[in-house]
Amino acid sequence: MRRIYVESFVGLFVLFVLSMYAYKVIVFEMNPNYEYMLARHEGAALRELITEISADQGQEKALSMLNRYAKHTAHTLAIVDYVNLPQQVKAYFDAPHEEHPHTYFDHEHHLWMQTADHSLYYHLHDDDSTELRQAIYRDDNLVWGFISAGFFIYSGGLIWFLNRRVRKLERATLKFAAGDLTARAPERSKDQVGTLNKSFNYMAKKIADLITSNRSLTNAVAHDLRTPIFRIQWQAEILQDETLTKEQHSKIVSIIEDTEEMEAMINDLLHFAKLEQPETQVQSEAFNLNQVLSTVSSTRNEGLDITVNTLKDGYVIIADKALVQRSVDNLLSNANRYAKSSIQVSTHCSKENISIIVEDDGEGIDPEHWPQIFDAFYSADPARNKATSGSGLGLAIVKMIAEKHQGSVQVGSSSLGGAKFTLTFPRVS
Repeated sequence: MRRIYVESFVGLFVLFVLSMYAYKVIVFEMNPNYEYMLARHEGAALRELITEISADQGQEKALSMLNRYAKHTAHTLAIVDYVNLPQQVKAYFDAPHEEHPHTYFDHEHHLWMQTADHSLYYHLHDDDSTELRQAIYRDDNLVWGFISAGFFIYSGGLIWFLNRRVRKLERATLKFAAGDLTARAPERSKDQVGTLNKSFNYMAKKIADLITSNRSLTNAVAHDLRTPIFRIQWQAEILQDETLTKEQHSKIVSIIEDTEEMEAMINDLLHFAKLEQPETQVQSEAFNLNQVLSTVSSTRNEGLDITVNTLKDGYVIIADKALVQRSVDNLLSNANRYAKSSIQVSTHCSKENISIIVEDDGEGIDPEHWPQIFDAFYSADPARNKATSGSGLGLAIVKMIAEKHQGSVQVGSSSLGGAKFTLTFPRVS
């Protein structure tokens, strides 16, 4: 957001500078400088007046009147001979001019006049030491101060105005991204950013309807599948008690295993869907982490050596015990499928967090799969064979449980040679 505001301010500033430059070019360069033309006419009239006074009342009287004029108009009068004229002034008077040949304004808009006999030159320039001139300069600078202050106040007000409206839209966007599908941007005229609020709400409604219908369909299918799977499993178990050949018994065992796997997948799917609901709240309670890890040894497969390294006295955390237990079980189940001979479970406590670390000595997970390994139904094993693949929801559930507790889960490489999963919960004093 800051970048947008900075770009807006810079854009306004550039527009302000370009506008002032365009004003200067159009008014003073493309069009005649009427103030300069008026000043030349005034200078010529002043010389004509001084010349007439000099002819009627003498040069001293004319010089006295000119001095009085200079004093009252906050100018300084200087009399210069031809030799001491600046080169630019001298060049002007040496060249013939049809209009106002005896008066000249230099680049500082100071007046130069020739006397009637062309022997002397009068130079009128601003007397900056007078109070009147200082007041004029102060007012000129004050005008630019007001223009600059007005620009900055307008820019700040515009940015504040946009920020107030954009912030409301941003809050609605973050709520929607966090899973609150009912979040909407305000559509009152004082809160809208053009038509962006209405467009966002239209998009949010379409996405919410799609997600809701998808969840409803998934839950309905999962619930409805339980009954036929149970019937298949029940009938297979009845057949298992019948007098069958060895090959038939083997096939029935395989059917029972498949139905059990399907049942586990449906349970995971329903649990995942429940956790995915924004309104699902964790039932926090205080418990010792060692209570969760005490059941680890009972989850190992035949031939696996599980080592549990926990804190001596454990650590009391405030969390949903059932969910923490589920997340640890899922990590252990994942390790059981891929470990060759050993699994190691350990805990680590820092000032802010407490972590549960599950490692195995399997083949590990290629780093290219790490960013997606916690996505639902993602498998690092493209073959997804029955012996080593689960429902595809175990790690996704672990991630969701961690996020429900404002924690995290990460995957890495273990010193044992396999995968290393670190489940972290914030430490509550």
